[in-house]
Amino acid sequence: MASGDRWLSRAVVATLLLLAGMAAPSGPASAAETGAKFTLDLTGTTIPLGVDRKRVHLRLTNLTDKTPSEVIFYVRPLELDLDKASLIWPEGGGSGECDGDFSGWYCRIESSLLPELLPPPGGTVDLPIDIRIPKDQEPYEGRFQVEAGMAWGEEKMQLSVSKWFTLKLVDDPEADLSVVVPDVKQSARVGAGGRLELTGTLNPGEMGAVRYRVVNQGRKAVSGVKVTLHLPKGVTFTRPPEECVVGNDRRSAVCTYDTLALVPAGQDTDPNDSIYSAVELHNLVTVSASTKAPVTLKGGAVQVEGLTERTDARSGPERTELPANAVAVPAADVDDSDNQDGFAVVVAASGGGGDGGGGGGGGLPITGPQAGLIGGTGLAMVLGGGIMLLLARRRRAVPVIPGDGTPAA
Repeated sequence: MASGDRWLSRAVVATLLLLAGMAAPSGPASAAETGAKFTLDLTGTTIPLGVDRKRVHLRLTNLTDKTPSEVIFYVRPLELDLDKASLIWPEGGGSGECDGDFSGWYCRIESSLLPELLPPPGGTVDLPIDIRIPKDQEPYEGRFQVEAGMAWGEEKMQLSVSKWFTLKLVDDPEADLSVVVPDVKQSARVGAGGRLELTGTLNPGEMGAVRYRVVNQGRKAVSGVKVTLHLPKGVTFTRPPEECVVGNDRRSAVCTYDTLALVPAGQDTDPNDSIYSAVELHNLVTVSASTKAPVTLKGGAVQVEGLTERTDARSGPERTELPANAVAVPAADVDDSDNQDGFAVVVAASGGGGDGGGGGGGGLPITGPQAGLIGGTGLAMVLGGGIMLLLARRRRAVPVIPGDGTPAA
């Protein structure tokens, strides 16, 4: 990697990493082994050659009955060749206040600044991490470490969960779908023009929306998308779209959008055309009126699968419907580890009050049908030059001593 990419001096980097506790553990520690109050996971780290960037998500799940006051996590590419792949925090503050460089960095989230990025009791947050791949690479495999800590109230911050992940570059010119589903925290309604509107905290008997963003980060387009949804107990589908077949219990559904084509992100360059690499979808759901709140209803899941057309006729990915001689079949996927994401439904006690629908959904913007499609184009922009702009803005380092330390003032 060019020396210009490392804007911190090696001495400063060494100090930061030393304070963060760079000693590698002999193996990943599970939540059960450490008595941690949360878990972490990260998927989607297999990347096809020819893709210069991919966004993955660190998933932090709160195992307690209280929302943490602070979260911090470190990304340490200890066994990665930085000339082949680098891990960087994304532009736009989606992972909190971050500092460091390609040799190692951290992000800190505080309740006073970014409460929407803190996992609710029993809930999960998806924090973005960008992977940058230089051009003209060959197949490669390396490892990196992620360590995280949470604090509740006045208790001391401890880095109590650490895991190693393998990053792979593979010669596989296929599509690569991923899905991100925030927890359902707010009531919702459909406004003018079919636009989804959030109306406040979600109470028993009210309607909410499962929102999910599907992105193609591979090298081949898909001609359609199949979505399989499962809802937690006590939650049922409301007014399902015509593309969906709902189970008898109204807690499972299969939605086949066989005319929804998604091209690779690198081909999604014009926000005003009808070619998309990402789309945000939603399904309306209703919480049972008999639900005893406050409570977090766990067990929701969304899984996506790309479809392609088996046909002798030529048709581009921008077509609006399958030709008569085509049948949608499952498409190959470079990395299916990130094709599924879980979610919870957070139900507040009646009379808990609303917040006007602002920001409580966990990271996906509220959009209408067409605006959601067009907005998906922003993925390519986010993964573009804005990343390096953010890296140029140093933030105050907040060292944390693993195990028994607190953030410095």
